[in-house]
Amino acid sequence: MNKLSRRSFLRSAGMAGAGVALAACTAPAAPAAQDAAEDEMSGEPGMTGNLQIWVQHYTPTESMEQGPNNPLPHNMIQVISDEYMADHPGATVEIIRKPDNLASHEWIVTQQAGGTIPHIVWTHSFWVQDEIDKNWWIPLDPFFEQPNPYVGAGEPGSERWLDQFYEIPTEAKRGPDGKHYVVPIDLVTTFFFFNKNVFDEAGLSAPSTYGEWIEVQEALMDTTIPNARLAWYESQIGAMLYAKKDDIINADGGVASLEEVGCAMKNGLYSATDPEYGDWFRLVKQLIPYLAPDWAAEGADFNRKFLQKDVAVFEDGSWRFGYLKADPLVDFEWSTFYAPTITEADSPFAIGEAAPPIGGATAAQWALATKTEQDGIVPLAVDFLRYVTAPQNAGRMISETGTFLPNIKGVDVNPDLKEPLRAITEGLGEAGMVTYPDKIGTEQREKIAAIWTDFKLDVVTQDEAAGQINELLLEYADEAIEKNGWDCS
Repeated sequence: MNKLSRRSFLRSAGMAGAGVALAACTAPAAPAAQDAAEDEMSGEPGMTGNLQIWVQHYTPTESMEQGPNNPLPHNMIQVISDEYMADHPGATVEIIRKPDNLASHEWIVTQQAGGTIPHIVWTHSFWVQDEIDKNWWIPLDPFFEQPNPYVGAGEPGSERWLDQFYEIPTEAKRGPDGKHYVVPIDLVTTFFFFNKNVFDEAGLSAPSTYGEWIEVQEALMDTTIPNARLAWYESQIGAMLYAKKDDIINADGGVASLEEVGCAMKNGLYSATDPEYGDWFRLVKQLIPYLAPDWAAEGADFNRKFLQKDVAVFEDGSWRFGYLKADPLVDFEWSTFYAPTITEADSPFAIGEAAPPIGGATAAQWALATKTEQDGIVPLAVDFLRYVTAPQNAGRMISETGTFLPNIKGVDVNPDLKEPLRAITEGLGEAGMVTYPDKIGTEQREKIAAIWTDFKLDVVTQDEAAGQINELLLEYADEAIEKNGWDCS
């Protein structure tokens, strides 16, 4: 694969559109058009078996009646499954519901250990990368190299299924062994959502730089809590401070691979004792006084705080557009701004360029459990995945809730969000970020997050946090280098 030059990365000026509502506008093909294309776009006949799927966000709601507790009723995956079964009489598709009281990864691990895992499972690629040696997941690369029979001739995917998906966010899903284990169906990105009424009353405008962001929060302190929480912006701060090292750590540009980041840790190019990392600590700590008092509490409902006007700003993902638009209780004007840029005036390590956009193919990532092999239905499972990801079907599913952007070519998005979509699919985003947490193993990532929280809560000093984090970075690097045979010379 030719890596996209970092110089051609589209910075995300277009990501700060005010109050736009995410809604893909691809409509289902008319029945007549579907009938006409049936011969050309039908899957392999004779698919039989009982296929179980758990699809997280796209799992149908219990009711299709909209209300305060069910703002986005949806069932399109059931509709698509029913259509698939009608075309494949020997196949049944069973949609599994995960208990609400179980965390997703905890549930997946339990189901895998018990041999009761569904065949198709929503999971994170950064979980899978730590589970490759457990033989839980089937590599998808051989299937990606084959045509998708549900795509029209001449369209992306008609000769090679992988060509349906946007290259950069999809390449970022490769595991440490270079293989794909998830089908990345849609995309997300992040924004700062803000109460425009509160800003207008205070005579404030959306900030564009870190310094302006501090000034805005200071001005809001007398009237409200300025900001609900600190989320993905923390990693973007790190990325902006390490920008001068990008060409050294990732010399050929493009996606910062797990190998490149691991070797940077091993070779001392990315260390918690770096001066850049020290300034990262400083700038993050400066933001803490402006957050909600329970910002570190597990289970805090920051969306509710924003809806109840207890906080002025709420950093969240593109999925929030659909929910805010659908919520009848939203009685204020809201808008968005993009991650404030760290300038040379804010830090000597900054180069004044906008932060890479957070996001990519981190929403609907559907993996194929090895239980599918044991049950002898790999052809059926792969065929169903191809059916769902065909634009005429994926478009209906993604657009139904309006919460995610498509990672499938040929599925349109609301014109207001074309720039964010282009920034994620044509630019590097988090895929090029050395500082993004996904670039290290789950065990070390979770421990590092806890240390950062302790630092922000003054439980540990900056020096103590740096020392602890550095030990974990090196621990991960040593383990990954040995396990994957990386050459860091």
